[in-house]
Formats: sequence, C-alpha cells, structure tokens
Amino acid sequence: MNKRQLGLTALGLAVVVAGSGFLVAQLLPPADRIQVEAEPSATAGTAPAQGSPATPADGTASPTPQAPPAGAESEFDTGPRTETGPRTSTEVLPTGPEDVVLPPSKPRTALVSLPLPPAASSLGEIVAGYPSDVMPGIPDSSVEHSSVATAGDRLQAALEARTSLATADVLAFYRQHFAPLGLLESPTTSSKRSSTLSFARGDDSVTLSVTAVAGGSSYVLFGAFTAED
Repeated sequence: MNKRQLGLTALGLAVVVAGSGFLVAQLLPPADRIQVEAEPSATAGTAPAQGSPATPADGTASPTPQAPPAGAESEFDTGPRTETGPRTSTEVLPTGPEDVVLPPSKPRTALVSLPLPPAASSLGEIVAGYPSDVMPGIPDSSVEHSSVATAGDRLQAALEARTSLATADVLAFYRQHFAPLGLLESPTTSSKRSSTLSFARGDDSVTLSVTAVAGGSSYVLFGAFTAED
C-alpha cells in the first residue's frame, strides 16, 4: 500500500469519527447537549466568576446596576401599594351657640280697664273711680285732694296726701309697689327738700313728687293710663 492510499484511509477514518461524534451529540438529552456545546475550549480563557460583572471584549468594565434611592418608585415595582388617606384631627371643635327658645310671655294685664268712670274730684277723701290698686295712697295718710278725668280710653288720676314717713321711706314704698306692675323707674330729679320719680310702661306713666314737711312728708301722685277691655 502506497502513501496515497494511506492518506485516503486516514481521511476516511477521520470522517467516520467526526460523524460518530455528531451522531452521539444528537442522541443526548437537550440539557446535556447544551452543556456539551457550551464547554469552553482550553484556549477560550477562564469564565468570569459568578456574581462578578462581565467585562466586554474591548476591556471596558460594564457599569454595576445601582439600587434606586429610598422612596423612589421603580418601573418594575408592580406590587400592591397602600394609599395613605388624608390626616384627620382628633381635636373636638367647639360647637356653635344653640338656639334658645324662650317660652311665650304672658300678655300683661291692663292697668286700667273699661268702662272708665266719669270725671270727678274730692277734698279730704278718695274720689269714686280713682285707680287705688295702681297708685294707692300710703296707709294712714291724710288725703287732701283726689281727682279723675277721662277722654276716650285715657284716664288721668291725681292724689295729694300727707304722711308721717320721711321722704326716703315714701320713695321706697312706691318703688316697691310699681316694680311688679312693670312700671320702670326713670332718672330722679331731686332738690334739697323734694324728690321726683317717674315710672312708665308703654303708654302708661306715673309721676311721684315728695316734699319734706314738718312731721313727715307731703306727696303728690299723677297718673295717665290707657284703658283696655
């Protein structure tokens, strides 16, 4: 056998061996087949260690991925989020003033009622028709003059008398009497020996004049009233 025949025989054996290797690789499972194909050759160099950044072929190191800053949203963050509602205060605010409903007031009784008496006057006594319940004389007084006069529903009455009470006591007596009737006192006019008080309620009014005299006081009452049914 010459050299040419030996070369052809060697080439044929090489083709058979290569074909056998390819056939064996095709018969392996897919996972083993990939591992076989991925094994580096002795001249391919050493693979980078696990966890180390890969170095490109040009020798420039790849940038290491940086974690996003705290609180920053990630575009890959798809987890559920808890929405925080608006803050609510636990402070109890004062409530506004409550509406106070007052009970209806009772209508005031008229101080003088219809029908009115005829006009009259008297010396030394209380005249008929005089409104003694509204402006009475002080007990144990000495009546000097009294009178009544009417015009429509208006009544005017007057009383002049003397008492042993001092001026201050006469004023106190009539203040206590007129207050429950709703006759409100107006500012006082006084001099050295006399004092004048005015009381009013609507269209009704009373004037009291008191003068100090020997042994007590002299007083005059004058009232004007609107009579009602």
